[in-house]
Amino acid sequence: MNVQRLVSAFVMVIIILSAIIFLPSSFLLALAAFIAGVSNWEFFRLRFSFLVSILACIALALLMIFTASSGSFYYLLLLSMFLWILLGILTISFPHSKEFIQNSVLTWLSGLIIHLSFWYSISFIISQSALDFQVYNIEGRYLLVLIISLSAMMDTLAYFGGRRFGKKKFLKNISPNKTLEGFLIAIGTVPIIFTILFSFITNLPISSLFIMFLITSLFSVLGDAAASLFKRVAGVKDSSNLIPGHGGVFDRIDSHLAAIPLFILISLTIF
Repeated sequence: MNVQRLVSAFVMVIIILSAIIFLPSSFLLALAAFIAGVSNWEFFRLRFSFLVSILACIALALLMIFTASSGSFYYLLLLSMFLWILLGILTISFPHSKEFIQNSVLTWLSGLIIHLSFWYSISFIISQSALDFQVYNIEGRYLLVLIISLSAMMDTLAYFGGRRFGKKKFLKNISPNKTLEGFLIAIGTVPIIFTILFSFITNLPISSLFIMFLITSLFSVLGDAAASLFKRVAGVKDSSNLIPGHGGVFDRIDSHLAAIPLFILISLTIF
């Protein structure tokens, strides 16, 4: 890991943590919308022209505005879950699924649904608008930090575990640098760590917490893998060069795009 990458990562952590903790809710939600919009732009630029990508960002903004009070948030999360599962199947079956992945309808649905559900999930956490969701007894901003930390820890442990112990390739059809050992180290560690952590700050059943964090961790990996799939189909390594040493915003939040909505969906379903 080069110095530029480390410096960029440190700066991003400071900026994001400061924004989550200190920004007024309206500004924080605007920032989340901006991040989702930039990621959405990069996603569509993998496949489409400048003009089409602009139209996709406008479509996302309109969906954010007009579905805010529709009461369909839970169904949006369900749709997002099924979409991620479909993308997981397409990832495993690549390159046989390449022709289907290149379908324009799938690309449009994928880009808009995953970014819309991501933004609404953050909005939901910040507002904690559902009383039942407050079972965590954690202020929304700090809960968001913890969920983001889960995906970040999955990425970090998989990376360093793979570098230290990795021998067998994991999803080598789309990302040859990932290893099975790195994945197993991350998935065998992160859910346990977060289950123990939340057992001290909530009164929720440990078994339910473990199941929730295990599924969330798996979808974190799925988000990263699906992003690699779209980039592989596009023939690029990164979605952009916006962040020095890290690529684009889409590259940095890919695991969060799947993990955060799934965490909310499971929370609302189980608790």
